[in-house]
Amino acid sequence: MERKMLGILGGMGPEATEILYKKIIEKTAVSGDRDHLDILIFSHATIPDRTECILCGKQDYLWDILKKDIEILKGAGCEYFAVPCNTCHFFANKFDELTGGGFINMIEETASYAAARHVKKVGVMATDGTVQNDMYGKALRAHGIETVYPDEEGQKKVMSIIYDEIKAGEKGDRHKFMEVVAPLRDQGCEAVILACTELSVFNVNYELGADYYIDALNVLTRTCIEKCGARYLI
Repeated sequence: MERKMLGILGGMGPEATEILYKKIIEKTAVSGDRDHLDILIFSHATIPDRTECILCGKQDYLWDILKKDIEILKGAGCEYFAVPCNTCHFFANKFDELTGGGFINMIEETASYAAARHVKKVGVMATDGTVQNDMYGKALRAHGIETVYPDEEGQKKVMSIIYDEIKAGEKGDRHKFMEVVAPLRDQGCEAVILACTELSVFNVNYELGADYYIDALNVLTRTCIEKCGARYLI
């Protein structure tokens, strides 16, 4: 299969971008350097907060920035594009149009993965921007999967883990995390999707395991490798 150059628009946050790159390296089947993918990473850490912009009516302002960044990656020869920020997928259709179908949609890929696991009811832990726009719910329902979000108090804890802890360079409070997961289990969720890349960082910090948790960044890793023409290591 012909190899394609991958462009990663990251920095949202930088640690999640680093983890995606590391996962791609670790999970690509290689016998030497030249078997790895060609990847260009634009870690644009100063992009305004995605949830704030989306919920406060600054979507056009945010999109103008994202559009310019993708155009830089396109101009450098990238053919597939990954954005390791779930909330940014508010603009998924715009990304897809801008890239001529080269945008790798992390939310759609994760929903497809959940369907392949034959789960019928899943919990979703994500930012307010992702939750209030029901980004995962729409994708999951298209596969016949019921979506459960944390209650108001649980969602505050999710946002605290993301913003007060992971984005601040901390490891994250495992006890607080489990306080959110427990009610989702009690409601019959067969899996919980880690639908924010800061929670993917949390997953790396604590090695939560793949039996119950579906990490969207792991799904993105595999899709990037396969779409760009390499072989994914199972």
